[in-house]
Amino acid sequence: MQHYAGDGDEGTRDRWLKEYTDPADLHKEYCAKNPNRKCYKVDDMRRPLQIEKDERFWVASSLMSLFHNERNKELFIKLFKQSFKEMPKLDGLTTWEQCLDGKISLFFEANLPSSKVYQEWLSGRDERRIIPYIRDAAWEKKKLEGPTHVDALLINESNGFAAQFEGKLLSDMSCEVTFDLMRNQMARNIDVMLEWNLDKHGPLARRNPNRTVFLLVTPEIIKGCPHSRFYGYKYEEYKQDPDSIGQDLLHRKGVDWGTVSSRLGWATWEGVKGIGSLPA
Repeated sequence: MQHYAGDGDEGTRDRWLKEYTDPADLHKEYCAKNPNRKCYKVDDMRRPLQIEKDERFWVASSLMSLFHNERNKELFIKLFKQSFKEMPKLDGLTTWEQCLDGKISLFFEANLPSSKVYQEWLSGRDERRIIPYIRDAAWEKKKLEGPTHVDALLINESNGFAAQFEGKLLSDMSCEVTFDLMRNQMARNIDVMLEWNLDKHGPLARRNPNRTVFLLVTPEIIKGCPHSRFYGYKYEEYKQDPDSIGQDLLHRKGVDWGTVSSRLGWATWEGVKGIGSLPA
């Protein structure tokens, strides 16, 4: 419950928690009744064992294993060093130790508002809505994109450093949203990463976009064959040609895309597990 990032009422928080506990209970019950499930039909196991392929559970279990370790800062530093070839360009922070010097909090499924500049820019771009009924639905609307649900957000409340996590298991990233057929999921995550959230409550309001990094977390086999997924293509493009980020975020002007590119990292589930099992 301490990782809940919402600002809803008690009922909303309880429903959010049940989205974790109910599937976990179902999984536990099924495994107790079926200790040996080899040769079972996939269709029979899909629902009760859903958490085994649900990215939400992979994100939560992986990052909680690091966060709730008494050496959590040391372990996160190891994760960042594995995920970035060199130290990213962060405003006033030159080492990972500096980044994590302070009180850190971890939130799951945090909602980061869409950029107001993007909303204004998109409202005048009918060419990005080629389906007639979608174009009609967008008529004279000023808000055409809701908040982005960030899989996980690690925040240092003391200095504003943050790490934004996007977990992928079997799925690929989306390449469009309802009112913008050119809006890919990684660009959308980067876009909200670059925004201040001063109107959010608690630690989320302290996140400094100039001190925030983005981490993609995937199976190791996919990182080794990045072109098996669309996000692999985009990640490589954004790292090798930083200005390509700007081509996907045309509403942002005067941005040093080389700096933004340096803040993109790629981690693996296997790497997180290995770090979490390191001896003291």
